[in-house]
Amino acid sequence: MRLSLLSAILFLTLFSFGQMTPTYNDILIPMRDGQNLEADVFIPAGVDSAEVILIQTPYNKDLFSWSLPMGVGMNLDSQPFIWVIADWRGFYGSASAAVAQPNRGEDGYDICEWITDQVWHKDRIGTWGPSALGGVQYNLAREDHPNHTCAVPIVAHAQQSYDSYFYGGVLEKARLEQLDALGYGLSPLILGNVYYSSLWQFSENSTWFAPDLKIPTLQIGGWYDHNIDKMMDVYAASRTDADPSVVNEQWLLVGPWVHGGTGIAQVGSSIQGELSYPNAALKNDTMAWDFLNYYLLDAPNDWNNTDLITYYEMGSNQWASSNATSIASSTSDVLYLNANNELISGTSIGSSTFVSDPSNPSPTIGGATLHPALDQGPYDQINLASRNDIVTFSTAPLTQDVSISGRVLVDVFVEADQSDCDISVRMVDVYPDGRNMLINDGIARMRFRNGYEQTDEAFMSPGNVYERQIVLPFTHYTWNAGHEIKVYIGGNNAIRYDVNLQNGGTMYAAGDTNIANITIHHNAQYPSKITLPGANSFLSINELASEHLSVYPNPANDLLHLESDISFNTVSIINPEGRLVKQFDSNFSHLNVSDLDPGVYLLIASDGNQKRNARFVKY
Repeated sequence: MRLSLLSAILFLTLFSFGQMTPTYNDILIPMRDGQNLEADVFIPAGVDSAEVILIQTPYNKDLFSWSLPMGVGMNLDSQPFIWVIADWRGFYGSASAAVAQPNRGEDGYDICEWITDQVWHKDRIGTWGPSALGGVQYNLAREDHPNHTCAVPIVAHAQQSYDSYFYGGVLEKARLEQLDALGYGLSPLILGNVYYSSLWQFSENSTWFAPDLKIPTLQIGGWYDHNIDKMMDVYAASRTDADPSVVNEQWLLVGPWVHGGTGIAQVGSSIQGELSYPNAALKNDTMAWDFLNYYLLDAPNDWNNTDLITYYEMGSNQWASSNATSIASSTSDVLYLNANNELISGTSIGSSTFVSDPSNPSPTIGGATLHPALDQGPYDQINLASRNDIVTFSTAPLTQDVSISGRVLVDVFVEADQSDCDISVRMVDVYPDGRNMLINDGIARMRFRNGYEQTDEAFMSPGNVYERQIVLPFTHYTWNAGHEIKVYIGGNNAIRYDVNLQNGGTMYAAGDTNIANITIHHNAQYPSKITLPGANSFLSINELASEHLSVYPNPANDLLHLESDISFNTVSIINPEGRLVKQFDSNFSHLNVSDLDPGVYLLIASDGNQKRNARFVKY
């Protein structure tokens, strides 16, 4: 099998100059069906016996000879574990053992049996790995091997569900193509089952592993990973449905990380897309070491007193923790789409129309992607705003921080002149310097507004208005004061998602493309809205800053003059990062800004009840 792109990226992200020789290279581990899986074993110098970390990979075990994970690199002797790295059945060194329907849980169990028979093994086995290397750990956990002590699945959940491939009924095309390129060959099966059915129900039930957990886990995810939404459900279920003996030993770590595998960003790196999170770097490795040392070596590191959920608050860019089953907010705030591209808390008016042309779809720019042609993570979406297939809605600059935790719901009332179309949503943070940084996105197919079974399929008729909800993936985010909440709404998001031909015909088949004129209604009869999971009661019409303030000269160097329709008594200046840098506590008509660094600033004037704002440039 050829070296996959993901394998190459794994090599680059783990890269160290030189190469280790495994203590046992290409060793054959017997399976119960008479086949053999190939593995490498790395034993630190001078170690006669030790606990084992097992990694099962479809991406070529030989790459680990260049660098072991969790920061070990080439320094095998600097850590206490023996490492066993095995190729999956049907992949690389284990290619000859391929079968039509492999049971990877049983294969993992047989590897554990072989490990326990080796003179160099003590008695415990921990497992580690991201993506597919993480998902397979759940398969093994179900088999309940007596020596499988703990697991660290990363950006993985293992459930094979309909919505893992069809988000809102729309095929996540780019990810499926990448999975095919990596050797999984799933396209015939997935594209042969584009409606929800008993087959999908069986698949989902048989790959739901939370009730099978009888060992402690440290589940590691990333807010910019395509698996995060399902991971949050799996984790919550593990806190209630795992074996009672370990139900309170299920940990979750979520950082500001991408999935990895197709670019320089990875779980634990500080750079993610066009943003950087230095205080999140290598948190995954630090916690994984503490977890594994505690459960495999009985290390007195106080791990058992670690809060069960550790999560990164994006926007405020700090770590937080909780012992709750879920960090989803139990309350919510509603903002309505309005005329003039506004998001407001009161009654809305009007409608907004855009064009969706399948031959010229709006491009994917970053996000929770998995494809070598796509960037991963937070990227500026500002170039999309000039397209005629996108409409945007945003608040005015916020006067206070707005925090959410959970899934944002976008409810829209749609009218179109074609029988089918998609509604895509991208949620962004508008920085004071003008950047529109992506937080996450979602999409929904209109023909599936009643459900995803074939009998639910319903097409649209011109002149009629239909309601559709788009659910964005679980996230935890804070818009800082001075920033704006904004959504981009369009008809597609390519190449990440399949482009709807809008002809009402068979999906995922060649056919004519129809241009659709799509209208989003937002008025008293059709109140299109977004629901934010949080407790931000100040989000009201009077609390959102409005554009009734003039400042000049702009750009300014020393003095800034103000004109407003209110007599204000407080003036605040917010920097490009959304932080208060200067405040005046009287009704000045001119302000001295000479001490400010060059840049774009937000100025907010208030009389105690009303607020006005304007942007200005300091040079």
